[in-house]
Amino acid sequence: MTKSDYANVQKIICYLRRSRQDIERERRTGEDTLSTQKKIMTKVLDDISIPYDMAEEIGSGDKIETRPVFQEVLKWLREGRYNAIAVKEIARLGRGSYSDMGEIFDLIKEKRIYIITPYKLYDIENPSDARQIRFELFFAREEFEMIRERMLSSKLNLAHEGRWVVGATPYGYSLNSKTTRLEIVEEEANIVRMIFDLYVYGMEQADGNVKDVAFRAIAGYLNRLGIPSPRNGKGGWSYLTVQRVIENVAYIGTVKYRTRKRIGNKYYPRPEEDWIVVENAHEPIITREVWNLAQNKLNSRRLPHTKLDFSPCELAGLVICTKCGRRMIRQYSTQHYRKKDGSVSVYKKEFLWCNTDGCTFVKYRDVERDILLALAHLGTLDNGELKAIYEKEYQQTTRKAENPLDVATMVEKKRKDLQRRLDFIFDKYEAGIYSDEDFLRRKKEIEQELASLDKIIPLEKNQESQEVERAIIAFKSDVKSALEVYRKATDKTEKNKILSSIIDRVELTKTGKGRYDLRVVPRFSSLILP
Repeated sequence: MTKSDYANVQKIICYLRRSRQDIERERRTGEDTLSTQKKIMTKVLDDISIPYDMAEEIGSGDKIETRPVFQEVLKWLREGRYNAIAVKEIARLGRGSYSDMGEIFDLIKEKRIYIITPYKLYDIENPSDARQIRFELFFAREEFEMIRERMLSSKLNLAHEGRWVVGATPYGYSLNSKTTRLEIVEEEANIVRMIFDLYVYGMEQADGNVKDVAFRAIAGYLNRLGIPSPRNGKGGWSYLTVQRVIENVAYIGTVKYRTRKRIGNKYYPRPEEDWIVVENAHEPIITREVWNLAQNKLNSRRLPHTKLDFSPCELAGLVICTKCGRRMIRQYSTQHYRKKDGSVSVYKKEFLWCNTDGCTFVKYRDVERDILLALAHLGTLDNGELKAIYEKEYQQTTRKAENPLDVATMVEKKRKDLQRRLDFIFDKYEAGIYSDEDFLRRKKEIEQELASLDKIIPLEKNQESQEVERAIIAFKSDVKSALEVYRKATDKTEKNKILSSIIDRVELTKTGKGRYDLRVVPRFSSLILP
């Protein structure tokens, strides 16, 4: 082609978009196919030496309505801003429906839009070019249909085998890319089991009673525990998220495919005879019995109006995971098992849980028991041993954190201020501003203040030592009485207040399956500054 062939071309819009093959190539090789396409077309158009603009479609869609950039390009062509469109190949104009193909062809014909490719200039008024354009558009659509049919056939075959081909991986599972089967993610699966248990069996309240709960209450409970939602924690749990968990048959190991069909932009249910349903396709998270109970409750649509009790439990805010530094929270649910004789056994699961992925997970009541034992042991220590604990913890951390302007700091600040004043009067005296009498009087006043500061720190240290001794004696007494009251108390929130009055924090380090080390840091309440 020569420049004379482009005599009627005035301004060009170059349209770039990825084809499905381009997207597959990028997945395999990491190549930026859009950038490569841009380089090819830039070279072609630069050689023509006709003004042109670029329009890049980031996504890939088979219809005009799914390609916003192409919609703008068509609008510009209708308005006459360009009389030529440059593409890598005619198929890039689209593989949409036949009505889309007709719309594109009619516009090209009506406005006499030239089509520029790296190999040829197409003029719609040339019969052979017009025939070629029609063929390319038709062939592009047919090729798309064949690709879609092959992909659909492959999906159907995989679905009949129980493979996962139906969209996003359900929360609680991961997709094995080699086997295309779902595999359990145990940390998330525990949350799924808890959701079903709460929905089916209810939530235990402070008085020990169990209340029936609905989706919104469960979502609120999960958010209060700080459990990340399925969308990477974005937006938190909602009633709809919980409902989708309850309705998802994947949790009993079943795969369903072809339950809906798309017409335009809407989905409609298919007849059940068109469904593909494969049971035992992967390992279930929920037992069939719990699933049936959940669906029976769901279908009854009886919505409980229960005001839930979210008051603190015994160890709330006290236990810290040393692995990640987060405070650990209580997780409670019940599991129902059917015995061989037909009776149902109820197992209450109560854990102290760190909501950092892959972190600590221990039995709640074991930790509570060990904390009480540690407190009893602290109560038997002599004053010297408790003083050593205080000096390690409070002098290094608590008192610094809660009272950064302590007496020593204030004294030192005052000393520097007096020294500056002393330097100032020396300067004034040497400059002849102060008389001998004024200089000696002011110097004496500042030196007396400096001398008084030297007496404060020893006095403060003596007072602090006396305070520590009193606090240690009080702590030993408090521990003994607190343990007695704790064992008699029945309210979990009251128990939490008792422990919080004598414990600053509990550091928990998991050492193995079900094993851990505890370090209880006592709270010397009379030394805690407001």
